[in-house]
Amino acid sequence: MPLRFVLADDNYLVREGTAALLAGIPEFELVATAASESELLAIVDEHIPDVVVADIRMPPTFTTEGIKAARVIRERHPRIGVLVLSSY
Repeated sequence: MPLRFVLADDNYLVREGTAALLAGIPEFELVATAASESELLAIVDEHIPDVVVADIRMPPTFTTEGIKAARVIRERHPRIGVLVLSSY
């Protein structure tokens, strides 16, 4: 059974490019993509993936939305793995 994941990044090229790269790997199943913290949280609540990969900075403030989302996800769904990425 493939690892189901959600990918969140506000940058369209990063989000869709990464999704396209991972689409060809049979061990992974991309459930959905998100461009903001609120969109990510709604998608996670709806799809309950195995893993979330999120950018640390997303709309609306571009500061720590990825970290905030990770905390909420861990509280609501403690079995979901969360990976927060940053280029800083």
